[in-house]
Amino acid sequence: MTNQNKMDRIPFFLLFIIFFGVHTFSQAQTGCAGSDALLTICNKDQDPSLQNFDLFDALNDTPLTGGIWSTSNPANFYAFDRTTGIVNLWKILNSGTHTFTYTNDACGESANVTINLGGYSGEDNIDGSANACSNEIEVNMHRFLGSEVADKIQDFNGLWEAVTPEAVNFLERNIFNAFGAGPGVYEFTYTVAAVATCPSEQSTVILEVHPSPNPGTGLALAVCVTDDLSAYRNLNLNSYLAAEDANGTWSESGTGQLTDLSDNTINVEEIRDNFGYGIYNFNYTVYPTHPVCDEQFSTVAISILPTLSGSLESLNYCMGSPYTIDITYDSTLLPNGRYQMGYLVDPADGLVRAEDVIITLTNGVGSFDVNPSLVSTNVYNTVSISSITGFLPLRSVCTTIDVSETTFLVSNSQIQIAEACQDTTIPVQILNILDTTASLTNSPHTITYTLTAPDGGTTTETIENLAFSAGAATFEIAAEHVGQDGEHEVMVTIDNVLDVTCNLQTLFNVIATPDAITLTLQVDNSCNATEINVLVAAPILPDGIYNVTYDVIEQNTGAVVINNTIAFAGGTADYQVDVAPLEQGNYTISVRSIQNDTTPCRTIFEYEETENFAIKGIPDIPIGESNQTFCLSEYDTNGPTLEDLAFTASGDPLFYATETSTDILSISTPLAHNVAYFISTINNENNCEGTQRLRVLVSLTAPITPTTSNATPFFCGGDAATLASVDITFNETAIAWYDAPVNGNLLPATTLLEDGVSYYAASENSQGCRSSERLLLTPTVFTVTPLSLTSTEFDICGLDKPTISDLNNLAAFENYEIRWYDSLESTSAISETALLIPNTMYYAENYNEDTGCIAPNRTAIAIDLSACNPEDYDFFIPDGFSPNGDARNDRYFIPNIEKIFPAFQLEIKNRYGRTLFMGNIQNPAWDGTIKGNSIAPNGVYFYIIHYNKEGFEPKQGRLYLNR
Repeated sequence: MTNQNKMDRIPFFLLFIIFFGVHTFSQAQTGCAGSDALLTICNKDQDPSLQNFDLFDALNDTPLTGGIWSTSNPANFYAFDRTTGIVNLWKILNSGTHTFTYTNDACGESANVTINLGGYSGEDNIDGSANACSNEIEVNMHRFLGSEVADKIQDFNGLWEAVTPEAVNFLERNIFNAFGAGPGVYEFTYTVAAVATCPSEQSTVILEVHPSPNPGTGLALAVCVTDDLSAYRNLNLNSYLAAEDANGTWSESGTGQLTDLSDNTINVEEIRDNFGYGIYNFNYTVYPTHPVCDEQFSTVAISILPTLSGSLESLNYCMGSPYTIDITYDSTLLPNGRYQMGYLVDPADGLVRAEDVIITLTNGVGSFDVNPSLVSTNVYNTVSISSITGFLPLRSVCTTIDVSETTFLVSNSQIQIAEACQDTTIPVQILNILDTTASLTNSPHTITYTLTAPDGGTTTETIENLAFSAGAATFEIAAEHVGQDGEHEVMVTIDNVLDVTCNLQTLFNVIATPDAITLTLQVDNSCNATEINVLVAAPILPDGIYNVTYDVIEQNTGAVVINNTIAFAGGTADYQVDVAPLEQGNYTISVRSIQNDTTPCRTIFEYEETENFAIKGIPDIPIGESNQTFCLSEYDTNGPTLEDLAFTASGDPLFYATETSTDILSISTPLAHNVAYFISTINNENNCEGTQRLRVLVSLTAPITPTTSNATPFFCGGDAATLASVDITFNETAIAWYDAPVNGNLLPATTLLEDGVSYYAASENSQGCRSSERLLLTPTVFTVTPLSLTSTEFDICGLDKPTISDLNNLAAFENYEIRWYDSLESTSAISETALLIPNTMYYAENYNEDTGCIAPNRTAIAIDLSACNPEDYDFFIPDGFSPNGDARNDRYFIPNIEKIFPAFQLEIKNRYGRTLFMGNIQNPAWDGTIKGNSIAPNGVYFYIIHYNKEGFEPKQGRLYLNR
């Protein structure tokens, strides 16, 4: 609604007569609270007196004073006085129905005043005073409405709508996204709905969105304080900005590089020389063209990074000591603080290792310990600094490091002596001895060792010209020097070697030699034992109780069937083991000392004797089939041997030619057809042979080779023929297929035949025996190559009425006849004169007339009938239509658009941006109605066409509807 329309509203005194002049009173008995009243008030914004509206006077009948007013609407709570009933209708900012209740406790009654309050949409804002900045994402449109009269504010329950089409997608309720819409002028309406007899109101806001200043993106420059900065003496700050507005100015604080607002050149070398390392910021500020936008700035940071410059120092160490590296540095180039520093250890072996440490650098000095796991021993290790990173507040440090490396050596010189036995020569190994050049020595050296016995006595000996190889040598301590058992110490000195202050000394233990015992077993009969004696002789053992354990183990199961412990105090002993209760079987008896003495210095380390024996130990007759058949094709030309006979035996088998023969046959003896062989068993635990023999009669068999009438059969590749498809004649129960005439791989009958590949068939009888000779078959498999297309999609214009024959032009080459189908399974080919159907998938199949074979697979192609150039088909968009029911031009549609642009969308809008029609290929024409309901009036309308096709942008325009 325009300002002029608002001036033409009905005068307020007439509204008062209309809405206030007539009251309906209840005829019921009147109470002290009066009776309910219903009022309708329109155009509240035009009457200042409505700021103090007396609800009490609006009650019907004759209410008594002294009551209290209330409302259930929290939005109205502060708009009225609960005692007086005076309500400020200008403070009720929602049009609609509002109820206030008067309650008089004197009589316990209540009455309601209900007001149908008309809406106020605020004043138009179309004079250019509505402004926003393009960087605002949420612009509250209510801020542009209202009135210059105090407290006269528009209602908040109206509806905001965008008149300008470009603003529609960026308005949500009362919030407008100026950032998304961008600079420009946009028109909006705010409508408050009708209430009772009060008409709706509408206000207009014309909002101008002004461009926000763009200072661009500032880039950073980082250099080292020790760098040659002559190239940065005339650095143009503009070259370190991206996408900025050109009307900005530069500013900074502290360096004095910028002389005025037009200056944009600085001297980085001069900043370094005057101020040293640090971060220096230069700000580029762009001011807005309208005060609704704020000024914006971006920053170019010039970082002059501190640098580590110095040297490393270290000593030589013995292995196990802290390997400390000292660092001195130029403190004018790097501030005091904690740093994470990476260092490299490069031993002489060339395998560089790295690690990070946290180090505190103060006034030009610091130190850190090298991780021992990174260091190689007995060679020089070179340590260098590879990286340095600062902690807050100084986080960045120059990556260029100027620190000299240092070299140190860690010696692992040592002597090793194993635990030794009393009165034996003891070898001593010397390792990792370095000569004066720090290399593992290969020269002879004079050594002196001092041996300290457990009783404190010492022995010192010198060995001249002891040979060393790769730093190692071995010498012996004579047996006469280790006559005592217990802990000894040895210390070695070596002349003419690198002094690394490492002591060559160690402790070792000498173990006393223990006494021995003798154990003996006597078995009366190894095949059928009845008595076993255990003899113990330990005459020189010291006084004490000693234990000997014996046990009997059943050999097949490993079960202990007899066990016992014999205790004796030295001397000799004779014990009998009762084996009478044992069942028939093979056994092992063992007797051993179980002294609690595990020293390695015994002359006999385990006091144990073991004997095998049997109870009724004659082995049983072997078990096996008395008639055994062998297939000759499963063996080489020598055929099966005795080793191939199938039987089970409790021991090792023995083979004989007769029942009573004593001549044992070799296990490699070839088997003969219809000949019997005899097998007995010998128990290898007790050398007892069985008294019975198994008789096996041998039969040798070989099936006849299969035959065929066609050794080169023909098949089509598309038929997926297998070995089972080959016609073959055989006299046995089955056929076995191979890929070679001899040996080879067994092939399943489902194996697909390949063209020119040879296959070999053997007969197989009911026992699974196959013929020695194999039948050769070489099939011909004619395969038709599937159709190859130049493209898997066929783009053509459906307006040209293309047919199936047009698809043949896609064949890459044509060696066969081509048949076309509308599915993979179809058996009926499509006529070449048939028109192509949109959105249909077609399938091509190659066919060979000479062989009758077809390709195993069909080739699919997708059809797109929208490949039409609009200019070639006089494509145009009508500018009007006349839906008057005369059957001429009654619907608005675009000819051929569904064929050229099948995915199109057509949108029809009125001049307010309201969508009246949405069309597509399913519903392409507008009938001149508003969403299919009411009739659209004559006039200008707007169309938006989304072609939804690559290369074609959406198009909008207008059309005229004339009935």
